[in-house]
Amino acid sequence: MNLRRITTMLGPVAAAVLLSLAVPASAQAAEGSLTIDATTYQDPADGCLNVGGPPAPRHFIANDTDTLVLLYADADCEGRPVHVVPPGDGDFTPFESVRIGLPS
Repeated sequence: MNLRRITTMLGPVAAAVLLSLAVPASAQAAEGSLTIDATTYQDPADGCLNVGGPPAPRHFIANDTDTLVLLYADADCEGRPVHVVPPGDGDFTPFESVRIGLPS
């Protein structure tokens, strides 16, 4: 076997190995803190969190996690998100529920 043939065969294998290392596994929780009004959630679990109730709707969110947070006008993350809060950002808007991470 010559060097060119070995290089041709190893190229796709090396790319597959690098890709598998670069794509993280599905996370079970965001790392960091999520503050909604006066409540802070440390390393919140991925999924929907209802935050309505007195005073409803909520108004302030600070996303200091490593993942996106989607804001919903309705409970149970129903309908379309009204806003997306990226990591390190915050917002001041009415919302009833939040989704930590992207929907599956």
